Amino acid sequence: MKIHQRQVIDVALVLLDEHGLDELQMRAVASRLNVQASALYWHVRNKGELLSLMAWDFYDGALSAIPAGLTWRDWLLTYGVTFRKGLLGHRDSAQLCAIARPLDDDTDAATERLTKPLMAAGLSRHLALSYYSSVVSLVLGWCIYEQSEALHDYLARMIGFEESFTTGLNALVAGFP
Repeated sequence: MKIHQRQVIDVALVLLDEHGLDELQMRAVASRLNVQASALYWHVRNKGELLSLMAWDFYDGALSAIPAGLTWRDWLLTYGVTFRKGLLGHRDSAQLCAIARPLDDDTDAATERLTKPLMAAGLSRHLALSYYSSVVSLVLGWCIYEQSEALHDYLARMIGFEESFTTGLNALVAGFP
């Protein structure tokens, strides 16, 4: 049976939901695809690369969902909401994104890809990257708390996650000069 990298990522995401990040294993991915584990290495070099591909799937999903023509502030707000929604749809996804190594060692190319819409809306490269990184950090932090078995219920008794996240995101973006 011929498999593709996209299938490997999709199956890994299903297994992430079912068993969590700590239990995600290449053998389990291969088994679910009805192939030997060695067949996966044609599509991903190792588990680290698989984690990176999975993480990029969340970032790219949020980037792809944002309509063109927004102001940079609206773009950042939309990205934050969209990225959070994508993460909350999968168990341990925020933790995954926080630990996965970048796919691309070419930081100039990665910066261009991540900041292009913000630069098109008038921000300098430096500000675009700083603002984007701040929004990503806020989203990851919130989602780690929301997905934490140890903290979720405790925090939910104190705050409404949705309202508090929206307040924080709006305050963050409004505070950018």
